[in-house]
Amino acid sequence: MSAWIVGSDHLDLLLTAAVAWNLLDPDRADETGRMLWRENLKSVAHRYPADRDGHRPGPIGFRDRHVDTYRFKPYPGRVDPQVVEPAAASLAYQSCEHPGWPNSKARAFTTRLKAEAQARTDAYIAQHGPVDLQRQPPTDRGWYATTDMQGQRHIRCGDGWNVPDRDVLHRAAALRTPPATPPPDQLS
Repeated sequence: MSAWIVGSDHLDLLLTAAVAWNLLDPDRADETGRMLWRENLKSVAHRYPADRDGHRPGPIGFRDRHVDTYRFKPYPGRVDPQVVEPAAASLAYQSCEHPGWPNSKARAFTTRLKAEAQARTDAYIAQHGPVDLQRQPPTDRGWYATTDMQGQRHIRCGDGWNVPDRDVLHRAAALRTPPATPPPDQLS
């Protein structure tokens, strides 16, 4: 298993969702982001003990001390739970390598956020429409389809695994097809 240190945009995405969904008081976002990043750093340092400060897998120029300087910058626009779910899962995956992970606050936070995103997905799709994979540029691998063991097709956001920049939610919104509205004669 490999692990890397996520970027601050990744944390901003998760904390934006937590604040928007009333899972986190905005006044605690900086502190929570630093806690999440510390757990992520512990994991990567444990997984790659020979790597030193400034040479760990993660953002270019990242230094260990950056975890203590994190400042929350909220994402603009609506929060897409289909992006938040894989982003929370990714942070958990990148942070689970050290022995303290199972009982950590970071694990509890990412587990709760992922569950909240899953619970919000159907309502979000009903309101904003499903992702249309045909609308993304051929070079954009952000969204893809999977089929589970029961034959159910699911649309997944690959962007969430490594949040590349602050436009991730705007790209997700641009790929949604508005839900169909009933003809006027069927409205009551």
